[in-house]
Amino acid sequence: MADENDSFFSDSIRSTRSSRSSSDSEAPLIGDEERLINDLQNRDRPNNSKGSSFGAYINVTCLMAGTGVLGLPEAINKGGWLSLGLIVMSMIIALYTSIIIIRCLYYNGKSRLSSYGEIGQHAFGTFGRYLVEFFHKITLIGVTVLYLVLAAENLDKLAQHYYLGTTAWTCICAAFVGVPFIFTKTLKEVVSISIFGTFATLFCIIAIVILSFADWSNVRNSPDPPSHKILDLSGIPISLATISFSYGGNNVFPHIEESMQKPRHWNRVITAALCTCAAMYSLVAFSGYLVYGNKTLNPILKVLPEGLLLTSASVLIIIHVLLTIPILMTSLAIDIEKYLKITRQHRSKVVEFLLRAVFRISLILLSVGIAVTIPYFDDIMSLLGAMSTCLFVFVLPVLFYLKLFGWERMSLLMLTWNAFVILIGLFGCVIGSINAIKRLFEDFFEG
Repeated sequence: MADENDSFFSDSIRSTRSSRSSSDSEAPLIGDEERLINDLQNRDRPNNSKGSSFGAYINVTCLMAGTGVLGLPEAINKGGWLSLGLIVMSMIIALYTSIIIIRCLYYNGKSRLSSYGEIGQHAFGTFGRYLVEFFHKITLIGVTVLYLVLAAENLDKLAQHYYLGTTAWTCICAAFVGVPFIFTKTLKEVVSISIFGTFATLFCIIAIVILSFADWSNVRNSPDPPSHKILDLSGIPISLATISFSYGGNNVFPHIEESMQKPRHWNRVITAALCTCAAMYSLVAFSGYLVYGNKTLNPILKVLPEGLLLTSASVLIIIHVLLTIPILMTSLAIDIEKYLKITRQHRSKVVEFLLRAVFRISLILLSVGIAVTIPYFDDIMSLLGAMSTCLFVFVLPVLFYLKLFGWERMSLLMLTWNAFVILIGLFGCVIGSINAIKRLFEDFFEG
């Protein structure tokens, strides 16, 4: 942006904020700063930015609609029929936090921040940045383990006549993804992989719905038909954690918004994308729990009738997660390698490669070790949703927003809503984590 524009926005925001100490009649509304943000969004945009609003919608949908959908019927089983409302409630909260996290990028009225971590730093200093980066890395390693477990379970089921077991398949999957991870210095996420992942998810959704209702009569006429419950309060925290896992991804939203030619359309883009995902989530959760009730499992693929459709869905999911794991691990490794100075700026070409190879092999071994030791897809998903996603998606954006824009200038209704969002996030995080860890230990010792 030109220097004169910087001066204009700097003067404007200082004028706006200095008037906070004036009388109530002269105090600016949050809407005044919102107009400055809208102006900055429109002006602080590179000329070569060509991303369309529809393209941003596709990107957000590709990012959101992932393997978390496989655990939704079991999430409803834990909380009962009324926990279907958590899908809508989580969507509304995720929509709100996705909007305010973008507003935080423009909070100072002078220039746009670049990332979620930078928002944390401006809100709470170095602690804020480290907090964001910590949970981001926990999520990356956790999802990597989750994907290894999912791929190994599906491969073991598809090739059950080989009797290799999930441990062997986990090692095979790790070897497969380790080659591009170790020998490629950087591995940027490409559109084709995102689109393929969305296609795989959509195919799974269609397969789940079709196979569930096709199995309806067999399940109902079985000697021990499944049961349903209206509400189970003890299962709500785990249900919320599993559902919130399906709405993760706001760490990437600043990059998607940055690529948009018309960033002022962000609110409608994120609304359309989250509504699309919520509709798909509700369809899978309803059909899966309706047919299988308390007999459902996470992932839902475990209880669906075998056949070509289920096999095709399983193969697509396996390909999707195996393509995604190197991206997740590379994203994790690059930041740590910079911290460890495993770069060409600090090492020779040969030493850099050797150190990077040793470090990345260690990451793979760590992921395999966790996946083999704790091969419980349901428990890992619940724990990730509780510990990471509830904070990352629900709590931190609101805390950053209140700090950067000033909670004292907000209406009572707005403060009440923000407090509600924080409480829901903390409830899911604390209680959900306790329950998830408890179930993880139970499954571990029983296994």
